[in-house]
Amino acid sequence: MLQLQQREAAILNILISRHINTGEPVGSRAIARSGLGLSSATVRNSMADLEEKGLLTHPHTSAGRVPTDKGYRYYVDKVMPRQTIREEEREQIRERVRAYVREGDIEALLEQMSRLIADLSMNLGMVLSPRFERGVFDRLEMVHLSEGRLLLVLAIKSGLVKTMVMEVDSAISPGELDETSRAVNERLSGLSVAEIRDSVAERLREVSGGSPRLLRVLCDSASNLFRFQSGMDLHFGGAGNFIMQPEFNRKKNDLAALMELLEAREPMITILDERTEHDGISVTIGAENDPPQLRGCSVLTSRYRVGAISGVIGLIGPTRIPYARLIPLTRYMATLAEEMLDH
Repeated sequence: MLQLQQREAAILNILISRHINTGEPVGSRAIARSGLGLSSATVRNSMADLEEKGLLTHPHTSAGRVPTDKGYRYYVDKVMPRQTIREEEREQIRERVRAYVREGDIEALLEQMSRLIADLSMNLGMVLSPRFERGVFDRLEMVHLSEGRLLLVLAIKSGLVKTMVMEVDSAISPGELDETSRAVNERLSGLSVAEIRDSVAERLREVSGGSPRLLRVLCDSASNLFRFQSGMDLHFGGAGNFIMQPEFNRKKNDLAALMELLEAREPMITILDERTEHDGISVTIGAENDPPQLRGCSVLTSRYRVGAISGVIGLIGPTRIPYARLIPLTRYMATLAEEMLDH
C-alpha cells in the first residue's frame, strides 16, 4: 500500500484543500507560503514525486498541479482532517424536517431530506427509500372501497405500511374479506415481501378458508401487488447545483449524460441499492464509479435503518468537493433519517 513521507502528505493536504476552495491548479510557490517552512524548490521536487506516484497531474496550460482520483482517495483515507457537526447546526437541521415527521408522510420526509442535504452541500442530494421488499411481512388488511374495488394495506414489522388498490370482478362480502385476510396472514407470516412475491401462488394454493376468487386474484396479481421498488423510491434534490459547478459547466456533454442517467432513475436505484448492504459511509471517487457517466463525480452515501430494512442517503458532486465537511454531514443525515422515521 502506498505510504507518503510526512512532508509529502502535508503538501498533498494543502494542495487539495486549496484546489477544493479555488478549483484552480496549485503551484509550488503558494504551498511554500502556507507555513510549512519549505522552499519553493523543495515543494516543487515533492510535487514532482507525488505526480510520479500518480497522486497529482500537471495540466498543460498551467504551472500548477491538481489532484488525480488516486490523490483524492489517499487524501480521504489518510490525510484529510476529521471534522464534526456542531450541536447548534444539528439542531437547525433537525428543525427543518420535524414538520414532516408530524405530518406522518414518509415519502414527503425523505423528499425534504434530499433537498436539505442538497442545500447544505451545494451538490445533488439523494435519498433511496427503505427497501420495502426486504422487510418481513407483518399483516395484510383488505378494505372494501366500492363494488369491485378493494384497498390492500400491507404492513411489515419495521412499522412501514404500503397501500394499493386492487380490482376484482365482483363484490366480496365483509366476512369473506376478513376470513381471507386471516388465512393469508397465517400462511405468509415471517416471510419477506420479496419471498412472498416470488412464491405466493404455491404458498396460497392449499389455503383453507377465505374466498377462492380473492385468493386467485392475489396469486395472479402477486408480481405487481408485492413489487414496490420503482423510480418513486429515489428522491433527488438540488439538481440545479450541478449546473453551477465549473467542472460540469465546462463539459456540457458530460453534464447532459449525467442528467440523463439521473432522470432514468432505475440505474441509480440499482447503484444505491447495493450500498444498503454496507455499514458506515461509502465514498467513491471518479474512476471508482460505475457507470461511466459518474466517473467525473464523487458519490458519498450512508446507510440508514428502519427496523430490519435499510435505505441510503447521500450526495453526488464533482471530485472537487469538501470531503472533510461533507462526509460527517452525510453520516449525520443518515442518523437523522433513522431518528425521524423511528418516530
